[in-house]
Parts: sequence; structure tokens; C-alpha cells
Amino acid sequence: MNSQTLRRTWIEFFESKGHKHLPGATLVPEEMSSTLFTIAGMEPFVPIFLGEAPAPAPRVVTVQRCLRVAGAKSDIENVGRTGRHGTFLEMLGNFSFGDYYKREAIAWAWEFVTECLKVDKSKLYVTVHTSDDEAQQIWEREIGLPADRISRWDEDNFWTMGPTGPCGPCSEIFYDLGPSAASGPGDTGPNKGDRYLEIWNLVFQQYNRTPDGKLHDLPKKAIDTGAGLERVLTVVNGKRSMYETDLFEDIVHAQPNAGETSLSIHEQLVRRRIIADHIRAITFLIADGVYPSNTDRGYVLRFLTRRAIRMGRLLDLPQGFLTELVPAVVASLGDGYPELREAQGRVMTALAQEEAQFDRTLVRGSEILAEHIAAAQAAGARSLDGETVFLLHDTYGFPWELTREVADEQGLIIDIAGFEQLMEQQRERARADASAKRAVVQVGEGELAAYASEFVGYGGLEANGTVLTIVKDGASVDALTAGESGQLILDRTSFYAEKGGQIGDHGMISRDGAWFAVEDAQFVGDAIAHIGRVERGTIHLGDRVRTAVDPTWRREIRRHHTSAHLLQRALKEVLGDEVVQAGSWVGIDRMRFDFRWPGGPLTDEQRSRVSERVNEIIRADHHLITDELPIEQARQSGAIMMHGEKYGEVVRVVHAGPSVEFCGGTHAHTTGELGLFLILSESSVGSGVRRVECCVSKAAERYVEQQQRLIGQLSATLAARPDEISDRIARLQEEVRTLQRGVGDLRAKMAAADAAEYIERAETIGDSKLVAVEFPGFDRKALTAMMNAVRGGLQSGVVALAGVSDGEVALLVGVSDDLVARGIKAGDLLKAMAEKVDGRGGGRPNLAQGGGKNPAGVPQALAAVREALLARR
Repeated sequence: MNSQTLRRTWIEFFESKGHKHLPGATLVPEEMSSTLFTIAGMEPFVPIFLGEAPAPAPRVVTVQRCLRVAGAKSDIENVGRTGRHGTFLEMLGNFSFGDYYKREAIAWAWEFVTECLKVDKSKLYVTVHTSDDEAQQIWEREIGLPADRISRWDEDNFWTMGPTGPCGPCSEIFYDLGPSAASGPGDTGPNKGDRYLEIWNLVFQQYNRTPDGKLHDLPKKAIDTGAGLERVLTVVNGKRSMYETDLFEDIVHAQPNAGETSLSIHEQLVRRRIIADHIRAITFLIADGVYPSNTDRGYVLRFLTRRAIRMGRLLDLPQGFLTELVPAVVASLGDGYPELREAQGRVMTALAQEEAQFDRTLVRGSEILAEHIAAAQAAGARSLDGETVFLLHDTYGFPWELTREVADEQGLIIDIAGFEQLMEQQRERARADASAKRAVVQVGEGELAAYASEFVGYGGLEANGTVLTIVKDGASVDALTAGESGQLILDRTSFYAEKGGQIGDHGMISRDGAWFAVEDAQFVGDAIAHIGRVERGTIHLGDRVRTAVDPTWRREIRRHHTSAHLLQRALKEVLGDEVVQAGSWVGIDRMRFDFRWPGGPLTDEQRSRVSERVNEIIRADHHLITDELPIEQARQSGAIMMHGEKYGEVVRVVHAGPSVEFCGGTHAHTTGELGLFLILSESSVGSGVRRVECCVSKAAERYVEQQQRLIGQLSATLAARPDEISDRIARLQEEVRTLQRGVGDLRAKMAAADAAEYIERAETIGDSKLVAVEFPGFDRKALTAMMNAVRGGLQSGVVALAGVSDGEVALLVGVSDDLVARGIKAGDLLKAMAEKVDGRGGGRPNLAQGGGKNPAGVPQALAAVREALLARR
């Protein structure tokens, strides 16, 4: 039986038992999840178990993709080495939400395994929780399983998704692989070694564990079963390892032949299996909207990618091998996950970029790591210092987990505490340098969790509503009076709350004699918080009010939001379908659009073609059409959706001429409303991510007027026609460069003239001469001229110079060859100087340079050189 047949058999069996088949969720869980990735088939249903959301059906069957690389459910250390562990897995699940319970779950599990899959009953064993007499009796009396094939466990048979959430006792089904698979003489039953393979876990969900560790009864008892497809497939096909099934063998066989390698045949196979596992995870992560980065999910993806690349290097596989395996993954899993076929090009583009980026640093980083490991072993050390781990992470892109793995292969551990300390210092520096962010509005979330607001603003700017609650300073109040600020929650509103990159509306909420000026609108759960200030009168709890959005504000936002749709369409047409939206921000006077594309900066021609295409769509004056469709129908329509975004069962699909997208924002009535589209800037905001800032409508008109005034002013100042300005500026720049060269030559001559004076005034420290001077107004070029002049006239000695220009410090240290031979090195002296000016630097033993940001520390920097020389006397 192959994997596709097993998936289909599973679904059909439980459909025959009255279950509704639902498509699996992505690997990115809901925002409120306590896990970084979807790690279990039940995870998408947590709100249903907790009674916070209605069940889609009393009985459900799914095939859920999962990823386990961190935390309690991590299998990363055993991947490729055992036959049962992987990072990416498919969980076959059947669920009951307050419908059937233990009896049916156990009976159907036994029926599926023994009758549908024809697994030998004599090789099946089960476990139950120590407290679960009911499950024990069902297995014995109703299924007929002998008591000696049932064992009871405590923690091993109490399933939890994580530290909090739904949980409960469970009963697991194991398959006996035979005596030859035993880990040792004590491997005589489930949970005692490798002989007995767990293939199915029947979880009897009945508790919710809260952050304080306490267990509370769920609103309804539920069934959550999970059978690992990979393990079940292993057993059905009489194999001992899931890596011997079609899920992995096809991908292993697709890998190139190994080149020169010192690995044994067994270790080569282990590395190939690791690659096969990781490329499955990598492909799904990118398809589900995760991209390589240095934080959160992107970091995990980067770690898996770079770990797989390193495995390939140990096999001497060619560069780019990992990207070339994506089609094999799609061929293997595409029948079960058709979305993979659609995402294949995007996955390969993103992976190729990451692979090329790591290839550039892998060789050098590996050399440095090998040098440090060799040095540690020669010194008899048992660990690799945190500085080395940090260097490899910060400079060469080695995830610390990868460094740990390489060190472990050589019998060393890593100083993780030292590494973490350096990482925290780096984070502190980043926080100190970061610009101030817009303050987060605090709206008393605890007070608002029970409320919901209906947005009715698609059809107009005004609506009637009732004040459900009022929040001031984080607490509920009965009223707000003139001059007081707070938040109002209404049952109905025409104000759009910030979402999907579109900022919240401004406007007015009023009743007879009272006005509340709305300065922002934000979602808090399902409630819309109107944030603002009472301008007149008093607003009371329960008041009937009128909401009125500022028409200019909404109009300009609608138009800029629509421009985002047209821009994405134009980018795809000009650059290709590899363009994938990575984010956006929509304001009243500009729009920012981030997109993934491996091609680097847009050329002038590409920018021009994109602008022309957007303006063509605008001039065509297409009427925008909005449909509300079931999610599957919307997907089939070809509408563009934001990868990683969570959508409900019904979505809004917006048609703007050739542009068709999922979108819940507000939009123009026709594309012609936008008037004119202008690209203001295009830049990089991360690896493979470009940002376009643009404007339309009134903002575009103002921008054109400003540019015309600027051109007019430049024309008058330069005494040149507008079409001559560029040539005139070029000539001026050349004149400036000529003058600068003259100034440099003059400074060099002056330095040569002054050098004799500085040499004559040189200090004597022991038997060494020292010239240590600060030069205000000297940049690095002028300082270098002085250094050359002084060193040329000083046969033996040390020259330490500091120049200060525009708040920046330039440092130069020169040491004569005879002093270098005595152990005095320019780099050491420069390091002592740099610490005093908050800087750094380096160089050769006879000449080093650096800089800093603290001019006030220059006297101490020069004194540090004196102290260093005195210390050597």
C-alpha cells in the first residue's frame, strides 16, 4: 500500500462512520496557539474543545500536516537515525465533539487496523492510563484483547499539546516489530524500547490545563485520535523503518550521487534520510507562507535548510542540490496536497536564494569552526567557547544548533550560556539603536473580551449603534465627559478597525449634544475599540449614537488600498508569478507594499513598466466587484490570497479589473478614482524582500506639484533649463571633486611640513619613541597623509593618531618593524584606543586603523597607548 492509498482509505473509512472530511490546516497555527507550529491533528480544533467556537460537525476526519522541531514534541535528534522519527509528519485524525466517546473510538480503531489494513492482531498491544478502568474493560471485554497485551502507564498515557490547553488520558496501539528490533533484554513491551512501535493514539479529551497547572473539565468530553501516517504505512508494508516507504525512498533516490566523502555507507544513508525529511518540512513551510529569517518560524526554516545543506556537503553533493529536490517532494505529496503544485515555483525560488546565500559562507564558516574545534581539542578543552559560537552565528549564518551538532560529532559541547550572553548584548545594542515606535494603544482587553462589534461600513460612512461599554485608563466606566479620552465599544459601527495593513478610520460619534472625536479604531478580540476624546457633552453607557467616518479620510484610504491590489497585479505581470506579497501598510497619503522576489532591485525599466501598467488599469476605469464566497470556491476562482493569513469559511473576493484578491478592506468604487499612480521609492527590507512606496489620488497630485516647484527652484538657482539641470549638476560635482583633490594635496604637503615638528616633540617611553596626537577636523584621508609623513621621518617608534570630523573619530596606529619584532603590535594598541571612543578596528602588526563614535574619549584613547607601552617596560 502506498501513502496516497492509505490517506484515501482513512478518509473513506471514517466518512462511512458519519464523519465530515475537512481539509488540514497549514503548519502555521492560529495566533492564540501556544505552539510555534501545528504539532498535532487536534490543534486546529482547540477552540472547539474549549467551547469557544462551534464544531463544523459532530464528527470530523482529517489528514493534518505537522512539524515537530522544538519543545516537548521535538524529534530532531533522532531524525534519520531511527526508523520512526521525523520533523515533518502527517497525522491521520478522527474527532468527536461531544458525540461518541471511548467505546466507539476504540472499536473503530481496531476495525480499521485489523480489517481495513489487515494488520496481524497477534502483533498488536495497547496501553491505557493508570486511572482508566473503563478503557481497560472495553479492550478486554468488547474487543477481546488478552489482559497480558494491555499495560498501564501514567505520564506516557496522559496526552498534552503543551504546557496549557486541552488534555486527557489516552490509549495507544503498538505493533510488535519482533525480537530482532529489541533495544535489549528489557524491551519486553510498549514504552520499553524500539521493539514495539506506537501507531495510533486515542486521546480522551476531558480537561483544560490552565497556566497555573490546574485541570478543569472541558464543556464536553471529546475524542481526538492521531495515527502517524508514516508509521502506519511502515507497518502495513512490513517494513521496520518509515524511511523504507514511498514517502522517503522517492526523495532519497532523487538525490544526486555522492562525491568524495569519508562517511561510511551507513552514515551516508543517515545523511540522505535527514535531507529527505528536512526537504519535506522545508517545502511545506515555504508553501504555507514561512520564509527564512533570523526569528521565530523563519529561524526554524533557516536552521532546517542549513542543516540539510551541510548534510549535502558531507556527501559532496553539488551546489543547489536541495532546491532541485522540491519537484520530488511535490511528486510524492502533491496528490494529497494539491496546493503544493501551485506553490512549487515559489518554493524553489525562495529556497534557491537561501541555498545560494548559505553556500557563500558555508566553506569559510566550516573552516573557522574546524580550526576552533582543533584548538580546543589540542588544549584538552571539553567545550567550544561562546564567542566562537556567536561569531559563527553572527558572521557566517551558522545556527547555534548546527554548531552544537558539529561540535558533538567531535566530542565537544558548546558554551551555550556564553553564547546567550553575547546574543543578549547584541539585542540590547539593537534596542538602544532602534527608533521609537508608535505607542501601542492600551484598551483594557480584559474588559472587552466579552464584546463583539458588527462592521457595517462597506455600504456607507454612517450607521446607528449602541454603546456597549466605555473604557477609560484600562477600566470600565459609565460615562465620558467633555475633555476626557477613552474607548467606546458599539454593537454596530461604520468605522473600519486597523487590519490587514489598512489603518483605522477617523471621524465622529455623536448623539444629541455630545460629540466623540475618533482618532483611531482597533480590534480587541471581536470588538472594535473607537479610540478618541469627547469634544462636547457626555457619552453614557447604553446611549444610541450615530457613527460618521471622515469622508476624506476613508476616500483616500480606499484609493490607496485599491492601489495595492493594482500594484501586485502589475508586479506579477512585469516580474513574474514568483512575486509574493509579504506585507503592506495603507494610509491616507501613501501606500507601502512589501513583496518577495529574488531578482534584487527593480531596474529603471521595470519600475517604469510597473507604473505604466498600474496607470493603464486606472485609466480603464474598471468597476470594483466584491463577492462573498466559501473559502474553497474562492480558492478555485484563482484569487490571490496572502500566504500565512488566516481566513474564515466565507471570504470577500475583490475584483479590480485584472486584479482578483481575497481582501476584507475598503476599496474604491472604480479604478478611475485613483487618478494617478506614482512610485516614490523602491528598496530592500530583508533577504529577498523588496518594498515599494507609492501614492495615488490627491497625494500623487501634491507630489507632482512639489516636484515641479523643486525643479523650478533648481532651474533658477543653477541658471539652467529643466532639461539641462542633470548636466549642470554633473559639472558642479566634477568641479567639487577637483577642488577636494587640491585640498587633499595641500593637506599632505602641510602634513609633511608639520611632521618634523611632531617627531621632534615625540615622547620617550622606556627606549621607545611615541608620537600621540589628536587632529580636530581631520578625516581619515587627512589623517593617513599625516601618518605617512610622520612614519617616514621616525626611524623607530610608535605613531598613534586620532582625527575628529563630523562627530566621528578616526584612529590610526603605526609601529616600526624593530618594535614589532619585540612584540609591540599596532592592532593591540588600536584595540586599547578604540575601547575609549566606543569603536573598534584592526589591521596588520605594523599598521592598524579603526574608528569610534565618542570624540570625548580621544584623550583617554591616546593615554591608553602610553599606558600600554609603559606596561611593557
